Amino acid sequence: MTGDVGLGCPPHSDSSDACERLHATLIRNELIANDSSIVEQVLRFAERASFSKGDRLIEQGATDDSVYFIVSGSVDVFINKRHIDVRAAPHTVGELAAKKAGEARTADVIVCSRTLEALVLSGSDFRKLMKDFPAFAANLDELIDRLSRSKIAQLGEKNQKMELPWVAVSALVGSISGVIGAVAAWTMGFDTLYIFWCSLPLALIVFVIMLQLNPDFRYRNTAVMAGAALVFWVMYSSMSFVLTIDGENVDLPLIDFSVETEQKLAVAIINVVGLLVLSGAMAYFDLKITRLRETK
Repeated sequence: MTGDVGLGCPPHSDSSDACERLHATLIRNELIANDSSIVEQVLRFAERASFSKGDRLIEQGATDDSVYFIVSGSVDVFINKRHIDVRAAPHTVGELAAKKAGEARTADVIVCSRTLEALVLSGSDFRKLMKDFPAFAANLDELIDRLSRSKIAQLGEKNQKMELPWVAVSALVGSISGVIGAVAAWTMGFDTLYIFWCSLPLALIVFVIMLQLNPDFRYRNTAVMAGAALVFWVMYSSMSFVLTIDGENVDLPLIDFSVETEQKLAVAIINVVGLLVLSGAMAYFDLKITRLRETK
């Protein structure tokens, strides 16, 4: 095979027309930026390779450092199995790992077009280009910075699209619970008013419980629930004790302190202390997490 030496065409090029097409594609590459000297270096040292759809050019976590200058076709880019980007000619893939020897690959790159043609440049030759052509190195830094910002923004957008707000999830679960309660009441032959009073409170209770289970505020919600339980228990125990001592006959499910008074008082006090410790501990953990998030 022969090539156009003036264009720096590699010896495996099959014709001068093919070499010119390679040159025309590479000259548009954002790293090369219309610098023919860089094109000649790439053509001189790169190897031409062909791939089919589904072929994996780059595997995330691998330590190889070849760079692929795409001549024709396109590839899908995945990070942690999440689709991030599509890259096609005249762009490159693999430049991040090639910038510094030994760096692990940060993405999977898989051919998505029917075929793909690329010039494969070794990491050492790529780093030599960076050393010999300061403009090439500057273009690479700018490209990496731009891609990093773009990928972060895309990941954030995809997370927002995929994840429902916890309030919406809670409302959905509460609504489903209410419907189930209404159906159960209807099958039991309750009147319409009773069906309403069965379904609505159930939906509200489940909605509130789901709000409290929000994983982003698990410590805060646990502290709130423990605090509410503490207030309820103090009021309930106090009312039970006072009504028992006064000998009032009330139709409420209160604690009868007239029997085993000391033991029941001890249990009430232990419950108060336990809820107080739980609420304080959860509030402390929530404060630590909040401060940690603010420092990031």
